[in-house]
Amino acid sequence: MGGAIPLRIGIVGAGAMGLSLGAIVSRFASVVMVCRNAARAAQIFEHAIRVDGRIEGRAAPLLVRSVGELADIGGVSYLFIATKTWSIPDVCAALAPVLDRIGAAGEAARIVSYQNGIDPGRQIMELLRTRRVMRMVLNYGAVLSDDGVVHVPMHAPPHYIGCLDDELIEDCRRLAGLFTGAGLETRYDEQIERHVWEKAVLNAAYNPVCALVNMTVGEVLSSPSGTVARALLAEGLAVARAEGIDLGDDYSVRAEAMIAQACAHLPSMVDDIRRGRPSEIGQLNRQIVTHARRLGVAVPTHETIDALIETFDWRVYRDVNRPA
Repeated sequence: MGGAIPLRIGIVGAGAMGLSLGAIVSRFASVVMVCRNAARAAQIFEHAIRVDGRIEGRAAPLLVRSVGELADIGGVSYLFIATKTWSIPDVCAALAPVLDRIGAAGEAARIVSYQNGIDPGRQIMELLRTRRVMRMVLNYGAVLSDDGVVHVPMHAPPHYIGCLDDELIEDCRRLAGLFTGAGLETRYDEQIERHVWEKAVLNAAYNPVCALVNMTVGEVLSSPSGTVARALLAEGLAVARAEGIDLGDDYSVRAEAMIAQACAHLPSMVDDIRRGRPSEIGQLNRQIVTHARRLGVAVPTHETIDALIETFDWRVYRDVNRPA
């Protein structure tokens, strides 16, 4: 007798967020992970995905080297993009030619942005020319150690999922139920943009400051640099209000409470700067600056922080492209 076709979910990105996602999703679906990094793939193949801390899990996903190979293994129902936001153009360039072929059971694959920032979901929609894109807003932090173990020092549920296309509402509700059943409390919210901004404003306030002073969130909060983070928070809130995003009159108080839960967390931007990798400043502070200029809101602290972090990114680009 034939049974229901098992749910298969694809994940693009084998960093801290992609691996933690794989461990969670493996509790309710078969997982296929696109991993182009041969060393990382070998590590996963030998030791599996290992997650500890506020979220724990272990999984042994099927590994493929490219999104094109997803069609060869029968496709996926949902494809999560869990890469750094600066890699979205490259991911979408690889995905666009095969997008219509990677769905499971004859259906079109639905895309989920599992990333930080204000506009990654919209950017994916524009680059892929599709509205089949959902957005998750995550309230946990993850760090990938050199031995391949993902540590989760901060977890403040609930998490949220939403969409801009009403045809995806049932998919959002389905995934919210599956994630919640797997231990990651997730809610569908038709006002997903509010949660996007709520987290983005907070990340843009603390992540780059932590990166510049090489400190955890808690260390920044209790140091003189906390003044800079609070100024960034106030400017980001002003831009959100001008954009028509209602974060509530008590947002600053709630933000401080959320930050208090993340005191031990070292944002991934700190590690990016330490290791000479591109940062996500483009989807955090620079997006706020872009919105602010369009709306006529002054954000001098964001402009300064953006320029400082961009200098690190400029140095990475310069070194990569410098003639041997």
